[in-house]
Amino acid sequence: MHRRPLHTALAVLAIAALVSACGGSGGGSGGSSSSGVSAADYVKAICTAVGPFEKDVAARSNKLNTAKLTSAAQGKKAVQDFLTAVSSDTDQALTKLQAAGTPDVTNGKTISTTIVAAFKQLQTAIGTALTQAKNLSTTSPEAFQKGATALGGTVQSSLSGISTSLGKLKSADLEKAAAKEPACTSLNGA
Repeated sequence: MHRRPLHTALAVLAIAALVSACGGSGGGSGGSSSSGVSAADYVKAICTAVGPFEKDVAARSNKLNTAKLTSAAQGKKAVQDFLTAVSSDTDQALTKLQAAGTPDVTNGKTISTTIVAAFKQLQTAIGTALTQAKNLSTTSPEAFQKGATALGGTVQSSLSGISTSLGKLKSADLEKAAAKEPACTSLNGA
């Protein structure tokens, strides 16, 4: 099984969520300000949700040492355990993202809705991957490897669309707030 494509896809999503919360480059795209939480409070909430998520996924991925697997059945269990844990991580991050509210910035409602929707899509993608993992063949190491590789590709494909939608979000106010927030600046090196 190739763990790197799945880990990379999940890490890309986490980084994309950070970039979205930070606003990428440029300002907002017009529209009115939303009433809600301050930009500083919003980016802190987003970064404290995304940061642990990314770190947990990376740690779980690093523990998924395929070199120590001695059978396809053991590999299948390891993949299922990994995806079950990532599903739980995703649920926790989603709850925190939903609780972050709506930033009081131009297009704040669109930004918060898009970030929450992206993690809901991730939640669905991980659920689908977990179902597929339960059906991985263990008849041979080669059959398992082929199925696990396809599973990783499916997750990566699902997440690339999510990352694209997040990459379109821009907010100069959120970018400024994120530059001052330790929880966000620590993610820049993740």
